[in-house]
Amino acid sequence: MNRKILQVGPSTLAVSLPSSWTKKFNIKKGEELTLEEQGNSLRIKTSSPIEEESAKINVSLLHPFSTKIIGMLYRAGYKKIKAIYTPNKTVTHRGKQLKELDMIQNTFDHLTGMQLWELGNEKEYYATIIESAKVNPKEFENILNKLYLHLIHQSEQIYNALLNNKDSFDEAYLTERLINQAQDFCIRILASHGHEDHKKTLHYNNLIYKLESIGDKYFQIALSHHKNKEKINPETLQYIEKAIAFIKESISLCRKFNFEKITSLIKELNESIKNYQEEIKKQETKSTLISFNIYSILLEIYEIIEILFFLNHTYFKE
Repeated sequence: MNRKILQVGPSTLAVSLPSSWTKKFNIKKGEELTLEEQGNSLRIKTSSPIEEESAKINVSLLHPFSTKIIGMLYRAGYKKIKAIYTPNKTVTHRGKQLKELDMIQNTFDHLTGMQLWELGNEKEYYATIIESAKVNPKEFENILNKLYLHLIHQSEQIYNALLNNKDSFDEAYLTERLINQAQDFCIRILASHGHEDHKKTLHYNNLIYKLESIGDKYFQIALSHHKNKEKINPETLQYIEKAIAFIKESISLCRKFNFEKITSLIKELNESIKNYQEEIKKQETKSTLISFNIYSILLEIYEIIEILFFLNHTYFKE
């Protein structure tokens, strides 16, 4: 939308706002707006409350994707989510048998800043959550740090279990939930407010999804070991240990960029990927799923390093 600049008095310039905006954002005469520079753009912000966005989902019709869609609606910034369900219906969720309502409540419980508001039965049975705490963009770095720490804890947890041939499924299940919770909240912040450096919003979004994806793959490793009880060979364990070291190094570089360290990490990571390709060819078929997930983790760490370069693009400015 283009708007003409108007001159008001000898030294004051003004721009008019379209009525559709003033209605949507509840802007009144005399109210103060906040203007912020974003590169070659200006961003206008208002503190006026706007009508809360709400969403409705029929969980019964959309299972097994329903919980993922609830998470998507939360990440998109919806402040009220209504879930329609079938009473006493049992479903399989994350490897467990649950009543549909219990599955909904379990999903709701992991949405930071939301609370169960209403359980009802009018024309249909429903459960509704609403936002209980406003999203604070200043929390982003802290939650991202928690996401990284949960991922490191999960990777070490699973590595130690495999090293000692122990079942870590229950612990991995809980840790993966913490990873998803932190990821969801980070994305909700970015969807609602963006990053303070607007150029980095998309790339932080990609970084967070990569970290969550790595967590999913570690969970699949724990699940495969839980089901098949296979003993992991020392070579495979070696690459799981390497992946943990690479993740730790990436969080260090995310906090404080260092060109020498990141280039050294790229070389070591690239060499590990090539060597593991050869290692996979030697393995038996029964280990294929675990090997695939380890290989995928190494590739995703490599992609995270690429994202870190963009997040620190100013290093290359002349």
